[in-house]
Amino acid sequence: MMPVISLVGYSNSGKTTVMESLIRILKRKGYKVAAVKHAAHGYTMDPPGTDSWHYAEAGADKVVIVGPGSYTMHEFHQEKKLLQDILDRIKDVDIVLIEGFKGEPGPKIEIYRQDYSSNRIDLGGDLAAVVSDVALPGDIPRFSFEQLEDLADFIIARLAIALASRSI
Repeated sequence: MMPVISLVGYSNSGKTTVMESLIRILKRKGYKVAAVKHAAHGYTMDPPGTDSWHYAEAGADKVVIVGPGSYTMHEFHQEKKLLQDILDRIKDVDIVLIEGFKGEPGPKIEIYRQDYSSNRIDLGGDLAAVVSDVALPGDIPRFSFEQLEDLADFIIARLAIALASRSI
């Protein structure tokens, strides 16, 4: 099973900024990275009026957009998809970084920013580290927003067994 770690926090706490930085750092270190974003309030695939938007509006169950260097498959479903269902479809990467899904089991990094986080999120034993702009009580590893290189090294070390055991 590939290593997975989630970044969780309140809106505007800096989750996306931390995710983007971690992706860049891990890519620079040679890792293949998948990123999963939980859009709790829903999202649209394309701006209204595009061809693929029209296909979705017409009722297509899947819409695939193919370009010179990538493709995107958008699948529509009636039932809520579990995170594990999504993870099972991700192949050929070394690590999956997830933004959100705080209620799912697995290691998590809490993003806490004093002016945007109303309180700490109770993550129990899943809490692996905290990125914060203020000192916080407890003995969980804490990184500032300027220490994301150190955070990436922490993630690599924490998941080292899984990374080392991937087949070549």
